[in-house]
Amino acid sequence: VSTQSTGLTAQDHALLEEVLHYKKPVTVEKTLSRLPLTHVIPLIQSITEKIDSKPSRGSELTIWLRQVMITHRSYLLSSPDIAANLQPLYRLIDMQLNNYPKLIKLQGKLELLLQERRSSEDDCSPLSPVSMEENEGEEQEEDDDDLESEDE
Repeated sequence: VSTQSTGLTAQDHALLEEVLHYKKPVTVEKTLSRLPLTHVIPLIQSITEKIDSKPSRGSELTIWLRQVMITHRSYLLSSPDIAANLQPLYRLIDMQLNNYPKLIKLQGKLELLLQERRSSEDDCSPLSPVSMEENEGEEQEEDDDDLESEDE
């Protein structure tokens, strides 16, 4: 845990990256409980920048953001310039929330297209189980007719 604490307080980006790869809630909580208060806001800003530059890391870094806010909430609430310091995080969250409905709408359209494609493929398949059974039934009837005509 001391290595992680050092990684959070040092200006070494490689060490910080190494620390941020820890995902166990207990490890994250213990690490952040040792974080000096002077490093809380810079850590939040650093994590925000990382999510902003590479949104795919959001889920792994959100663990750290959430826990730092829980662990140091009294400090954050008592900080006079907290709104200004967290402005980039607010902007990032707003941007994500604005994109969410568009993504859901796009997902719905894609699902509709895929469903339509699957449906048309099913209709056009030459050897679907139903058509094979129908063909067998017709061939059976023809064979029966042939047998009846031979009997006569």
